[in-house]
Amino acid sequence: MTYPYGLKTNPYPSSPTPTEQDAKILGGTRHIEAKETITECISDLYKKITRKNSTDNDFRVITLVQDVGSGKTHLALHVKTLKTRQDIVTTYVDLSTISPKTNESIYNALIHGFSKELFSDLKQKFLMQMCDKAQRGDPLAKRALGYGIIDKLKGVTLKQKTEDIIYDKQLAPKESLERYLGANYDSHEAVLVKNIIFNSFDKISNLDDLLGRITAVSKFSHNLLGKVILFELDEVDSQEGTMEFIKSLINAHIPASVLLLITTPSAYLDIQKANASVFDRLEKANYKIDLAGANSVDELIEIAIEYIKDADKTEKFNKKEQQDLAAKIRVLCDEFPEFRNVRSIINILNHAVEVAHSLSAPEITENVIDETVKHTYPGLKIRGSIMEVPISEFIKIKRSSGATEHQIKQALSNLVNYAHEIGNISKASKANPSFDVVFSDPFGTKIGITVVMDDNHAKNFETISNVLKSSAFVDKLVILTNTSVPQSNQATIVTMDKSKLVDLLYFSSKYTERKLDEPETEKVKMLAKTICVI
Repeated sequence: MTYPYGLKTNPYPSSPTPTEQDAKILGGTRHIEAKETITECISDLYKKITRKNSTDNDFRVITLVQDVGSGKTHLALHVKTLKTRQDIVTTYVDLSTISPKTNESIYNALIHGFSKELFSDLKQKFLMQMCDKAQRGDPLAKRALGYGIIDKLKGVTLKQKTEDIIYDKQLAPKESLERYLGANYDSHEAVLVKNIIFNSFDKISNLDDLLGRITAVSKFSHNLLGKVILFELDEVDSQEGTMEFIKSLINAHIPASVLLLITTPSAYLDIQKANASVFDRLEKANYKIDLAGANSVDELIEIAIEYIKDADKTEKFNKKEQQDLAAKIRVLCDEFPEFRNVRSIINILNHAVEVAHSLSAPEITENVIDETVKHTYPGLKIRGSIMEVPISEFIKIKRSSGATEHQIKQALSNLVNYAHEIGNISKASKANPSFDVVFSDPFGTKIGITVVMDDNHAKNFETISNVLKSSAFVDKLVILTNTSVPQSNQATIVTMDKSKLVDLLYFSSKYTERKLDEPETEKVKMLAKTICVI
């Protein structure tokens, strides 16, 4: 039993918030454009500082603002996981997980946000530099490596001694190392190098420590590894601790680095109210990314399709299937605002793939979506549907070309026949070419209904004008139309919105197949009343 589209696994993540593993896939035009803006900023900075030591002018700020669920975190984690870029090293911090927001707690989060590879590479660089100095006769470097006369007598080389420390086979002598570091680095750099070599980071006690050590990380990453640091701060809010940290970080102009601040429009407004100074700095960011359109239906479709395309190793998910799934997603998003963001559409598709898997469905069918909504979103109904049309049927009707004027006329005829059968009206014995249906209500009022629902609204105006001339043949004229026209003294104009239309077509289908249940009688009567049949 395989997953739909011949997939081996479910391509959609199940976690309520993005993970680094999930974020490896990025789809959607707006998201890709935002990614390119971020990487362009990094590349420009990288080119500027290549083959020279960075200065405090080599600092950039990017703001990323959009609503909850629009894919901001996913984008940030995607940039962090880019393996194709050799010019950046990234630390990601979700500020909503930090409490209280002190300099120490944020610093610890930043350090833990870096990959282990960064500190492993720096440790090797520091120790090999030390080895080089020791080989050139620096006594402090020799003692910092713990290299003594016994090692020399045993034939142990300085390089072997260094590699033992690099690969954690032995520890460097702490006091000797501190003396070496104190002679070769400033105080903040010395502490950081010691922390990296021992893989244990000292606490910070003040803002100077915080900025000094972050600056040291950035300088070493650039000068020794040739990389730019990307600081990603997600869920930026207006709390005092957050504001003071961001302000100090921007003011410090951490060299060879980019600061990416991620927030929502409401939080951005709160920042403006809470701290004008910080807001001014954010407004002057080098790049301001607004993911406007990130939750548009087209963007959501692109994102959804990208997951399957990435997982499709057999190329069974062809253009036709992509278009078919896109049409279903479009109907879902149009009808249910609940699904109109990245997080929600990914969630329902994750469930839909599992349902398809359990039903052995070769694709995400309308029935699969119906079952998914029933189990995942119980109680979710089509807005305004009198007939309580199942979502699967709703999608079929919306996607098909079934809303043609001819089929609507046929559905209307079926509704009049049904009303006649249950005794609510008396259908005319002879058809009148001026109207689609003619019948009499229980009081003997002769009613004529005409459907005017061409896609060409200008043509509809002309048709309605001609129909009005026939009003003298009946006591009451009703016009069902999809065109907005003013009410007339000669006719009752009923605007057929999508709910009425879907209800009518759904009724007609069940009536034709003789599948109307007794409990649905009252619903059909209500539908008939809305379009003046009874």
